[in-house]
Amino acid sequence: MDWRDLQTFLVTAEAGSTQAASADLGLDQSTISRRIASFEKRLGHRLFERLPTGLILTPAGEQMLDTARKVETDVHSLERRLVGGGEELEGEVRLTVPPYMLSGFLGEILAEYHEVHPEVHLDIDISMTEANLTKREADIAVRGSNTPPDHLIGRRAGTYHMTLYARKDLVDQAMDLPWIGWGEPGELEAWARERGLPVHSRIWKTESMEGQVALVRRGLGMAILPCPLADTQPDLARIIPDQTWPSRDVWVLTHKDLLTSPRIRSLFNFLADGLRARRDLLEGRLVSA
Repeated sequence: MDWRDLQTFLVTAEAGSTQAASADLGLDQSTISRRIASFEKRLGHRLFERLPTGLILTPAGEQMLDTARKVETDVHSLERRLVGGGEELEGEVRLTVPPYMLSGFLGEILAEYHEVHPEVHLDIDISMTEANLTKREADIAVRGSNTPPDHLIGRRAGTYHMTLYARKDLVDQAMDLPWIGWGEPGELEAWARERGLPVHSRIWKTESMEGQVALVRRGLGMAILPCPLADTQPDLARIIPDQTWPSRDVWVLTHKDLLTSPRIRSLFNFLADGLRARRDLLEGRLVSA
């Protein structure tokens, strides 16, 4: 039995359609359909009922799903143990980080790491998506979270703070500017009212922090931004210099099986130590009133 076929079946079964599975597998729908049809032919059993509303598992498919999940768990566990058993401080490490961190101080930390360990090569995923470290979608994750998963090993680096920013030449009139916000309708307004801040009906919206920074830099409004991102922008300034609000804890996370790898352990500790050394920036104490 080909592991690729089993994996294609598993992802498709959990996604509910070949269209949904195509994004996870990085394959087009026709390739997935052909692979599943070929798999079913070799097995001599249909695994899916094809309905207009999607795919439904047959009884044989239900049995196959249980087996596929067990095999996937064993494959990923073996892979983690093999990676963790390496003895050399060289090779590739998969790292996932939020965009707003890499564009600021985290890039500086990684440059320092490269100077010390040039034989370790980083594959960096810049994303807010929660990578599955159990499935080795990443080896190390830097994430803002107040509840990191219990099955991961982590070091807490601090808590990042946020406050209001505007373009430096517009700070004096910032409270009259539109908000540049995020979230569901009414979410930003509720957040502002709880803190005694004015709420305007004109609100720009983007979930991207880089997008919010870009709009603020254009003078289009004010935004609540992470201090470690906005305090490093020379053309932005705090609207209320002495006021910051704590947001999420910052964690460096990995799987326990991977921490025995010298290259993963070295980057894991370097990141945690580097972030902790920059807690003043992280927690908004770098800028004086």
